[in-house]
Formats: sequence, C-alpha cells, structure tokens
Amino acid sequence: MSLNYIIWNVIPQLIDLGKFEIRYYSLLFALGFILGYIILLKIFKKQGRTVEFLDKLTIYMVVSTIIGARVGHCLFYEFDYYMQHPLEIILPWRGTIGSDFEFTGFQGLASHGAAIGILAGIYLFARKTKSSFLWVMDMIVIVTALAGSLIRLGNLMNSEIYGNPTKTTSGFVFTQDLTRVLTQKYEGIIEDVSYSKVRNQDMKQSQGVPIEIHIGFAKKVKDKNKIKQFGDELLAEDMARYDMDNNVFLLPGDSLNYSIEQRDKRLWLNATIGGMPRHPSQLYEAASYLVIFLLLMFVFFSYEKRLKDGFLFGIFLFLVFISRFFIEFLKENQESFEDAMSLNMGQILSIPFVILGLSLIIWKWPRKELTT
Repeated sequence: MSLNYIIWNVIPQLIDLGKFEIRYYSLLFALGFILGYIILLKIFKKQGRTVEFLDKLTIYMVVSTIIGARVGHCLFYEFDYYMQHPLEIILPWRGTIGSDFEFTGFQGLASHGAAIGILAGIYLFARKTKSSFLWVMDMIVIVTALAGSLIRLGNLMNSEIYGNPTKTTSGFVFTQDLTRVLTQKYEGIIEDVSYSKVRNQDMKQSQGVPIEIHIGFAKKVKDKNKIKQFGDELLAEDMARYDMDNNVFLLPGDSLNYSIEQRDKRLWLNATIGGMPRHPSQLYEAASYLVIFLLLMFVFFSYEKRLKDGFLFGIFLFLVFISRFFIEFLKENQESFEDAMSLNMGQILSIPFVILGLSLIIWKWPRKELTT
C-alpha cells in the first residue's frame, strides 16, 4: 500500500512566551501588507502618484481590512458567542487581566468580511482624496491577491480551514489538535510530541492511514509504570474526550498498541494510531490567489493604456470568489450550523462577488488598441 500522505504537525507559534505569542499567521498577514506597499510604491511612482498618497491609502487599507475581516467572522460564523462577549470582537485577548487572561490575537478573520471592509474603506478614501473609486480598487486588488495567498499559508501554519478527507492515502494529516492537548494538559511532564509513518500496515482507506505518535517525557519522569499507565489508559481517554475533528483517532481493538523506550536520556512512548488524510485546501487557495496576482500584474503592465477603471477589479472579484466557491466543496465547514446547508456560508457569500466581478468585466472590457 502506497502511503503518500504528509503528517502536518507544525507549531503555529514562532515565539511562545506563555501569555504572549507571535504566530506565523500574524507575520504572513503583515508580510502581505509590506509586499503590497512595495509593489504599489513602484506602480504609483510610474503613474506620478506621491508617497503621501500611498501612505494614506495604506492606512485605510490596513484598518478597513482588519475591521472588516474581524467583524465579518464574528457576524457570519460566531454570532451567538460574540453577542454574549461583544468586547472580544475588538480586543485581541480573552478573559480578565490577573485571572484568566489569555492573549489570543485576532484569530477569527473572514475573507468575505475583509472584502466588504476594503470596499467601504476605499470608498471613503476615494471621496477624501477625490480619486476614482474603481481606479483605486484596480490598484489595490493586484496586491490583495498576493496578500490573500500569504494569509492562506498562515491558515496552513495554524492547521485551520482544512479540507475534507480525501478518502485515499494521499493528503495532509493534521495532528496539532492532539499535540496541543498533550503538551498543554501534561505541561512539564510531556516535552515532545512528534509523528511518523507506519509502513506495511493494512488499513482500509475509509479508516484513514496508520501513523505512529512519539511522546517524549521530561527527564524527571523515571517511573516506567506511570508511562505504562499513560499508554494503557490516559492517552486513549484523552483522544476520546477531546475534539480532534477525526484528524487522529484510535485504531479498532481492545487496547492501544504501544512500546516504551529510553532515548536521549528520556523515556519515550511510541504508539500506533490512525490519521485522516485531508485536502490541503489552504494550499489550493494560496496557489489560486498567487496565480491571480501574477495574472493581474501581467494584464496591468501589458495593457495599461487600454484598461478602463474597474476592469482589474472585476477580474479579481470573479476569479477569487469563483475559485473560493469551488474550493469550498473540498473544505470542512467552519461552523456546525453549515452542516445542514446545501451551500456553506463561504459559498453563499461568494455568489454576489462573482456576479459583481463578471458584470464589471463585461462593462469595463478594454477599449480597442489606440492608434497614433
């Protein structure tokens, strides 16, 4: 049996100081704005626009994107929760300082909300600067596509917004849920959690694939009987108790198959469990947005003099949200209420943008080649 899956166990935090952390997602999010600024600076200089103009536009973009994405997530996906905790919509933490305080950052961000926020922010910017709204949007969407690609890579680093099971032995097995449970619940006792493939073990494709979990205990843990108790009882109980989205699961049988060894002056427990290969939908979206970015750059620099204001904006809306619509068929629903819907929330919200984009493409189709 060919096992072509990838075990994805990347720790989301680049820096983790307990109550404060910096995630790859946050850095990729910021990188999108930085690269966007650099690209727009070159474009605006080419068109005779000032740096001050770009700086003002950047402020409007950053603020409107974050507000729109955050409010969109709270309204579209977790309305009930945030209506009970309204301050958490605007605060990057949960709890009360000094008691149950936890710095979480703005982990709930919705791309459709970001799109609405950008439209509103750029409208206000265009009025303030007396610029063409559609022209500004044409410039913005070029770099927005690149930023969207980086943000989806951030989702991959967070092990979130993943796809449905592939029902084959290919795909990504997301193991961070189990890793997080073990390292947080047994903090100071369990220090390392890693995974590897198991060769020559027969499993039906509908059941996923076999993987081996390697749990490294702290040097202070020297009693093998306690580790044996963990293998006989606690590991199976934790996997059954906590929600793993069926990414990892116990194999059929009366007991967990495990072994204990000493390595690197520590005791390790190695156990065979099951993993569910899924579509890496974050990569699908990241790749599609990157292609859209390259296409927009090509169209702009190749046909700049022929383009009408709003044409690039139309291409962006149509391609981004039509790709999002179809990729959603391969993605897990973000909230349970979507399970009863024929189209999920992401697809429903994409339809108006697809229609708007197609309308702009037809309306703003480039003029004929200029003659001298």
